[in-house]
Amino acid sequence: MGEQVLQNVMFNDSSAPSPSTHPQFRNPDPSSSSDGWYSQQPPPQTQSYTQPNQPYSAPPPQNTNPIPTPSAYNPNFVSQGLSGSMSSAPTTSSPSNEDFDNELPLLEELGINIDHITLKTKAIMTPLKAPDSHLYDDTDMAGPLCFALLLGVTLMLTGKLHFGYIYGFGVFGCLALSGVVNLMHPTGVDTWRCFSILGYSLVPVNILAVIAIVISLKGFFGLMLGCVTIGWSTFASVRVFDKCLNMRDQRWLVAYPIALLYSCFVMITVF
Repeated sequence: MGEQVLQNVMFNDSSAPSPSTHPQFRNPDPSSSSDGWYSQQPPPQTQSYTQPNQPYSAPPPQNTNPIPTPSAYNPNFVSQGLSGSMSSAPTTSSPSNEDFDNELPLLEELGINIDHITLKTKAIMTPLKAPDSHLYDDTDMAGPLCFALLLGVTLMLTGKLHFGYIYGFGVFGCLALSGVVNLMHPTGVDTWRCFSILGYSLVPVNILAVIAIVISLKGFFGLMLGCVTIGWSTFASVRVFDKCLNMRDQRWLVAYPIALLYSCFVMITVF
């Protein structure tokens, strides 16, 4: 009888938890306002990212980096410090670049001025025309060296190898004439300027050497051409000394040694 009552109390009491509800447990705290039972709630369900009639989309990525970025402290960090185009590098102007832009051409740095060489050659080719008084202010040695080398090449085409004679007569004769001119000139003349004037006056001798390639100059015709060449070179160089170095009173004294110098070049060309 007692066991039957106990079973009715355990299974028929309305305060007992029903199987359909969540499991309930006795609250050990007697001061609680509840009836002595508490239920264990199920864990909250995660939000579904799928919607009806739509494909599954992955959840948004979460930042797992525990280190905060500088923009977290200063929102204007990106716009202040990291703005700009990455495709173009910054251009800086340095003094070396400006000096490079203002540099002279290579020929002028080497002392070779094509325009001056052309003007000086024209002054020798037209001896009757008075040259510019400032034409030989610079000591240009590129033209004389080219004409001396050209004379040696043209003589080599005729079977004469006289490079040593050309440079020997040229250096010795120019040094001797420089000494004579400095003795006559009241203020003195630069030695390299004398070299330049006498070197450019080799142009008529070069023309005679080119003619010697075509025809033989060993005869009366060659003798006449040689005399004309000596007179042409002497007159052109004396006129330059007169106009550019103010040696009008000494021009005839200078003409004699100059004629002797060009006679040596004409002789090695003709014979």
